[in-house]
Amino acid sequence: MSTAEERFQAMMAKRKKTKETSEKIEPTIIKGEKNNKKDIKEIFSIEDSVFNSLTNDIELIEYLKNKSLEMLKIQGNNIIMLGKNLTEVFEELGRKGSPEGLYLKYLEFNGYKKDTALRLRKRYELFKKSKSDVVKQIIAILPVRSVEQLYKEQDKILLELEQKSEDLTYKKVLDILKKNNESIELKDKIEEEVSYSLNFERIDSLYRRINNKYDELDEKKKEKIGKLFFEIEKLLK
Repeated sequence: MSTAEERFQAMMAKRKKTKETSEKIEPTIIKGEKNNKKDIKEIFSIEDSVFNSLTNDIELIEYLKNKSLEMLKIQGNNIIMLGKNLTEVFEELGRKGSPEGLYLKYLEFNGYKKDTALRLRKRYELFKKSKSDVVKQIIAILPVRSVEQLYKEQDKILLELEQKSEDLTYKKVLDILKKNNESIELKDKIEEEVSYSLNFERIDSLYRRINNKYDELDEKKKEKIGKLFFEIEKLLK
């Protein structure tokens, strides 16, 4: 085989490898309009009032709104790609049994704090778990606090978002998260009131139960009751 033929075959092999690698790369959230089932305008709305206090030019206001949405898509895409990078590094180092210090050094070199990197990885994890393109786009642009809440309650809320994905918007997701958070807070408040509210009837009942059963308890339980009474006495002083 001539040298020219060897160079040609090497070049073709390299092109084939490059093509295979590029095909494995996951698509980002920024896609062409033809491939999008739902445009960002349908997901995230910007009121005219944001800009019309400074100008009455309708075309200029519309232009700024469109460029703001474009900016939002770029920022969302970048956040997801950062989360992807950090997740891949974290998992690769974990597979190789590398010390945690090596990952922290990687973060330090690239200018990221540990907590920030963790939040980016959580967002990317939610992004990957989502099946709906709409849900993915919204996750990419949610505020950090909303992402943290969604991550904690993903078993319940992520399924709800997927089921409502056809008419889902950024605002509707925030409303769902807010409603769920209020429901949890109310439940916690009720449980706290039930658990810790006291009345004289409960105190009398508790005294009678202790008086009747104290002698039957083992020494460990008697000692614990004694400590609890000591704490109550301290509170009443």
